[in-house]
Amino acid sequence: MKSQTLLPGSERAFADAGIGTWRWDDATGHFDLSPEAIAMLQVRSDNFPLTLESSIESMHREDVAGFIDTLKSIRSLSDGSRQASFRIRLDSGELGWFRAIGRPIREGRLRHAAGVVIDVTAERQAAQYHSLFFEQPNGLRLIAGLDGKIKRANSGWELALGYPVDEFVGRDFLSLIHENDIEATRVEMQQLAQGLSTNYFENRYRHRDGSYRLLVWSAVIPEEGRDIYAVARDITEERAAQYRLAQVAAVFDNSGEGIVVTDLEGVIRDVNAAFTQITGYSPSDIIGARPSVLSSGRHDKPFYERMWKTVQENGSWRGEIWNRRKNGDVFPELLTVTRFGDAEEGGYIGIFTDISKLKDSERQLQQLAHYDQLTRLPNRYLINERLTQSLRRARRRKQRLAVIFLDVDSFKNINDSFGHGAGDRLLTTTAQRLRDVLREDDAIGRIGGDEFLIVLEDVASAEDVAPIAEKIIDALRLPMTFDRNEISVSASLGVSLYPEDGKSAEVLMRNADAAMYSAKEQGRDTFRFYSDGMTREAFQQVLLDSALREAIPRQELRLAYQPQINLETGHIIGLEVLLRWHHPQLGTIPPGEFIPNAERTGVIRRIGQWVLEHTCRQGMRWLKAGCRFERLAVNVSVSQFRNPDFLPALNKVLETTGLPGERLELEITESLPLHDAEEIIDKMEKIHRLGIRFSIDDFGTGYSSLDYLKRMPIDRLKLDRSFVQGIDREGNNRIIAGAVIALAQALGVEVIAEGVEERAQEQALIELGCTRAQGYLYSVPQYAEQIETALRRASEAGKPNG
Repeated sequence: MKSQTLLPGSERAFADAGIGTWRWDDATGHFDLSPEAIAMLQVRSDNFPLTLESSIESMHREDVAGFIDTLKSIRSLSDGSRQASFRIRLDSGELGWFRAIGRPIREGRLRHAAGVVIDVTAERQAAQYHSLFFEQPNGLRLIAGLDGKIKRANSGWELALGYPVDEFVGRDFLSLIHENDIEATRVEMQQLAQGLSTNYFENRYRHRDGSYRLLVWSAVIPEEGRDIYAVARDITEERAAQYRLAQVAAVFDNSGEGIVVTDLEGVIRDVNAAFTQITGYSPSDIIGARPSVLSSGRHDKPFYERMWKTVQENGSWRGEIWNRRKNGDVFPELLTVTRFGDAEEGGYIGIFTDISKLKDSERQLQQLAHYDQLTRLPNRYLINERLTQSLRRARRRKQRLAVIFLDVDSFKNINDSFGHGAGDRLLTTTAQRLRDVLREDDAIGRIGGDEFLIVLEDVASAEDVAPIAEKIIDALRLPMTFDRNEISVSASLGVSLYPEDGKSAEVLMRNADAAMYSAKEQGRDTFRFYSDGMTREAFQQVLLDSALREAIPRQELRLAYQPQINLETGHIIGLEVLLRWHHPQLGTIPPGEFIPNAERTGVIRRIGQWVLEHTCRQGMRWLKAGCRFERLAVNVSVSQFRNPDFLPALNKVLETTGLPGERLELEITESLPLHDAEEIIDKMEKIHRLGIRFSIDDFGTGYSSLDYLKRMPIDRLKLDRSFVQGIDREGNNRIIAGAVIALAQALGVEVIAEGVEERAQEQALIELGCTRAQGYLYSVPQYAEQIETALRRASEAGKPNG
């Protein structure tokens, strides 16, 4: 190994500084190194004489080209120096960083090149670690002058505030701080300048999108420094979470619903004040116990197994359940059980509402809406529902059933001769005799006036029904006493059989009605079975169905509009859209005749889509013309709403016509959610988010679940015209109307009455708290060009609509 002197007398100074020297001979191509350089580069003795090729063997391959280029550039210099940085794989296996600096030495021509080599490993590692620390994205790091100008920032700022680093650096950070936090920030900067560090300081920074994020800071100015070194953390979400927890705690303590929290083993850990108020159990009574202490005994083991299976599979369960208070009273509640947390810190939370009063109101409303108040028999709507249920059982079991339509003969004569009191006694006696004659499982209902409907299940043939019909006639022939006069009455009965005479409730009732009229024509006091030759309706239905399918392409359908009135102001608040069919040969066909056919044949979906499109198009024309109206109310059939394509089609209509969703109201029947309730409610909520309102048409005439009703996004209940008739007099209709209005007020929805024809009815509605109505008293349904006159007149007068 050969050691060369670079400059006379300089070896000792270089050694003290930890610097090695090197020389490269141009003639031999050999490198000579000082002992310090040999030790730093860990050159083995067997590598000498050291050539360019042997010197780069241990050099990192990415640095070789740069090293050779630098050496070549030194050879071509006439004066000055060049330097190169390179990495060497040391004996420890680690990479060492070195910097070589050299210059040419000439004596006319190039004799050799010489210079120094410096170990910069520690410097490089420090810079690398500093950069690595500074660029960590999980925190916000900043260097800024005391003037607030940002000198360096890491990538975390782009994540927190949306500013790219190159856009962030150079800005005055004070310009990004919320104006209410600037003064406090200046005070912190002054304290830093005085040598005090900041361990925790909060202020708000403006995000690139204009919002503000809450940051918490630690900052210091190093000794002899003039720059602020700061580390920050975005605590916006953390603070929001703390606020939400505070809100949850407030809700827990002040909620009107009972809340119970258990661990995963089902042990009660906490209850709120409402729980104690509802159940009577104080926290000291119940904490540490299990919810089974509340069990009423009304539900069997499979009920609870299904409930907990649903919780485990879906995360929650919701339904009605009966529990027992501390004093022993059993009460119904609407309960939601939800699982939260994980396997270590999770549990269950139960939230429940005492629905005792709601159940009582529901029972009362069901009684009023679905039972005849005179005979206590199911009314038309409920007996129709029971017939539908009986048909489902008959189909499933492949059995027959019979429908008997009964009409009391000469009822009007008795009413006229002996008064309405006698007529009422006749009807109640008839109802009781039917109960006495028929089986307990047979369904009986009064469908109006002196007409009754009877459903007999599990009949083998017509021969089984005939004796029952005769028994009914015989029972009704027994004398009744009116004003001390014994009078015998009779009845005419018509019978239809499933499946021979029809497969739907509507057809079976219609055919039994036709058979009853045949019995009357045969002299009354008898019964008749339905036969195809009894009526021409079947043939007429075929013609009607065929014509209905062509009604849209032949442009035979038109829309009429009936104003809806604010009773307090007399102004138009909206329009109900009504469908009209004008057939060139059959003439004007009432909706009551063709709508059932459309629903039965499935044409109703196509017709319903046509109505929606034309309604929205007309509504948009009126809006552009400056006509004032609040909403257009459109009836939607059950089958149309249940169609999976209904929501996309509705969206398309709104998009195509441009009508705002807030201008549209969909009228649905209260029977809509009887099946697939959760799916229906979910679809309604999606539609409601479009701004579209919902109303329940003919409320009180069908079967409603109040649980579903309060969960549905309903804005309005439409009081059926059958309850409006006679509402100005004390009686069942006024009671039912009052109950419906009270229920709507409790649910926070509007009520609009249909079929108002008299001022006395209007006044009665106002007295009961209903301020919305429609009917012939205000206007008959009119076509667009006619009703537009009224809308323009209201617009020109500048009257508000609602």
